[in-house]
Amino acid sequence: MTEPVYVPILKGKEGEFAALEELKADVRRRLMPLIEIPAVPYDYVNERPAKTLQEHVSGIAKRLKRCWPDNPLYLDLPWFGADERLEDGSVAMECVLADSKSNQLQVVPVVSRQSSSAYLTAVSRHHTEEGPAACLRLTVQDFEEDVDLIVEVEKLLARLDLPDPSAMDLMLDLEDLGTDDGKAVLIARSLFSMIPRKDDWKRIILVAASFPEDLSDVEASDITRLSRREWTLWSTLQKRPSALPRRDMIFGDYAIAHPIPKELDPRVMLMSANIRYTAARNWLIVKGRNVRQYGFEQYFELCRELVQLPEYSGRPFSWGDQYISDCADGMVGPGNATTWRKVGTNHHLTLVAKQLANSLRDS
Repeated sequence: MTEPVYVPILKGKEGEFAALEELKADVRRRLMPLIEIPAVPYDYVNERPAKTLQEHVSGIAKRLKRCWPDNPLYLDLPWFGADERLEDGSVAMECVLADSKSNQLQVVPVVSRQSSSAYLTAVSRHHTEEGPAACLRLTVQDFEEDVDLIVEVEKLLARLDLPDPSAMDLMLDLEDLGTDDGKAVLIARSLFSMIPRKDDWKRIILVAASFPEDLSDVEASDITRLSRREWTLWSTLQKRPSALPRRDMIFGDYAIAHPIPKELDPRVMLMSANIRYTAARNWLIVKGRNVRQYGFEQYFELCRELVQLPEYSGRPFSWGDQYISDCADGMVGPGNATTWRKVGTNHHLTLVAKQLANSLRDS
């Protein structure tokens, strides 16, 4: 596999897994996705978890095998914390990594300063001869003044039984950038200056996000354009390569999602029909009204509106674009929420991978 140019962080939703399955071969080669395994879903009717943690994690490797069988991927379990142990006392990551190995998956586990000792032990036992042994994920909070990051990183390497960072990737996750582009650039450059042993890591990945937590502020029956601030940040940084920690730094984002998953009671949630469509510098939000009252049939009209816009990439561009075109013609659809997460994510991954490949050719 060639070196990836793009690391999208996906939330482990079925629509995202399905989006990966439909990627074209040239796009797949440019990606190394990070899959975050979501928390155990909650049963709001019976007021209890919908399944046990063992049940929740037992099928992860098989699902990954179907959507990403041949290329490396990152895997993170950030939402369990103290509840990460299974019935036999092992941690969830230990189970997932064992299942991944039996399914011959090329998994690179992600660790952080918040990872438990048991979690880190499970990761240390997963070391392979090929590829990075793990990926250290740091956020802005890890660079605060009261944190001696150099010491913390050395402790973490010792727990992983690694002599130095050369066997690991480093991910700088800026999370939600907010609305101030200038501040985002300053924060990024400040963090770059504080990266411990920046020349020693196998890879360095910069990840950021700006997609809103929800679309409640987006007007229905209208086309709204939202700035892709993480792409603006990346483009700005690329203009001053001397300010980068490494020229080979890799771009990452959260695709068409917010970094923090929002768990809502489906009994009271009013989901609106919407298409999240990525353009060169913006997202287009084509939004209808709530599906409970007006139905999913709204998507036929939303697609007809979208294919008329100048930002529409055309039917051959990706599986997602083909579905949009076919839905506009009434040949498929109208689909459901999972369908449209698949459509939007598939198009987004394709577009960003091509943007980055083109920028590398031009540099």
